[in-house]
Amino acid sequence: MIEIQPFRADHPRFLDILARNTTPDARIVEAVSEIVENVRSRGDEALFHYMKQFDHADLAATGPRVPDAEIDDALRTLTPAYRDALDRACANIRRYHEHQRPADYAISGPHGEVLERRHWPIASVGVCGPGASAPLSSTLYMNLIPAQVAGVPRPIVISAPRNGRVDPYILGVAAHLGVREIYAISGAQGVAALAYGTESVPKVDKIVGPGSIWVMTAKRLVYGAVGVDSLAGPSEIVVIADESANPRYIAIDLLSQAEHGTGLEASVAFVTSREQAEAIRGEIERLAHEHELVAAVKPALDRYGVIFVVDDLETAIDAAGRMAPEHAELVGPRVEALADRLH
Repeated sequence: MIEIQPFRADHPRFLDILARNTTPDARIVEAVSEIVENVRSRGDEALFHYMKQFDHADLAATGPRVPDAEIDDALRTLTPAYRDALDRACANIRRYHEHQRPADYAISGPHGEVLERRHWPIASVGVCGPGASAPLSSTLYMNLIPAQVAGVPRPIVISAPRNGRVDPYILGVAAHLGVREIYAISGAQGVAALAYGTESVPKVDKIVGPGSIWVMTAKRLVYGAVGVDSLAGPSEIVVIADESANPRYIAIDLLSQAEHGTGLEASVAFVTSREQAEAIRGEIERLAHEHELVAAVKPALDRYGVIFVVDDLETAIDAAGRMAPEHAELVGPRVEALADRLH
């Protein structure tokens, strides 16, 4: 499912990864452009049509906003252990992002003039919470907490309904963080609704959060009418590890990107011994079978998955710099000492 190869700069698998085409298919761009324009011009009519077509959700009868009673029910299903883990994760994320708050400053000139820079939060943000193949409740706190730290007064969540309902963990986590404005919409049509507003969905100042190629293409098209966080994906991860690294942790992180399921994700590790590479591969295979992920991860791992064995960690750092991955992890003290070399 994932290859182990001795690394060299002209290795065919490495060159395939460097040449990987992440440009959206022209047919997808054309289809998403039509969806975005229809939602922009026709509002709820088009939004509800596409939600019924793609998500089998009849919003014309219920409306897109999730009712408070459903949110309260989901909140009650969160166990004390889950809430405790959630609170600890949120505290860690909040502590990190509090250091990102920009400082205001003012500079006085020789003639009494003052040049000043001040920062205010945007008024609203829409968070895309994936809820299709695997509900990513972690997406919510990774996006909502920075908005809370910044002081955004109106955070909004959208997530795909399944069998007419948004996943209860998505609802419960959002409510636990104090967010109750949640809409059962998704995909390119959900992005368009947030970007332009409809009769029932408010326009926001910025759209954040991950999604499919349809979501990313829609974000690309609406950028300018609304802010977006990034145009990510198909994702790639590079893990560079010394001999002290835990093979299970490396395997989990490689799977975390491959399980996105498009078959275009790249999961690459660099290690210094064949023994360590075999241990990582064994963990990948065990975890994929244990969690029924084989069908989701195999296409990407077969095509762009590899564990490279390098002669030295400096070679791995230089190779990662050529890849410029979305996610780069340096695991172990010998690798972390080389962090400044990664460009």
